[in-house]
Amino acid sequence: MIRGALFAGLLALASAQLALAAESKAPFAGLGDDSDKPIAVSAETQQADFNAETITYEGAVRVEQGEMVLRADKVLAEAPKAKLVRVTASGDVVVTSRDATATAPLAVYDIAARTIRLTGTVVLTQGGNTLRGTELFVDLKAGTATLTAKGSASGRVDGVLDPGTAKGQ
Repeated sequence: MIRGALFAGLLALASAQLALAAESKAPFAGLGDDSDKPIAVSAETQQADFNAETITYEGAVRVEQGEMVLRADKVLAEAPKAKLVRVTASGDVVVTSRDATATAPLAVYDIAARTIRLTGTVVLTQGGNTLRGTELFVDLKAGTATLTAKGSASGRVDGVLDPGTAKGQ
């Protein structure tokens, strides 16, 4: 009897989680739409290396493209032949979209591939949901995000999912 009630309860919880997932948007779901928009950068200092075809920004760096905002201590922009191809952010990196935030010590935005890879201690939040891992890979073309925890003490992604988050959206 108790086993049957427990199974029914777990089945109801799983059904509610599937409904929640269907109702709410995935973190960073809309970022791929902005990848062709201009990129605005502001920082305390900027240093150009014409031979290496790079620009380094330091000090409270802010990079904006559409609804995506990247903040970091330091950003290296690679622009061979005056075409921006990669942005590498380090320090206290924060990437935000209209509905999600990810933090990490390192982030690489590959413009041509339309991917963002955050590494180190990664924390992803959306509403009341929080997930942690060691690498977040966002494919803006495919509209997918993968969080892994390779190299962490547990080797597992962990977090808290708040079923009430979707109700408030």
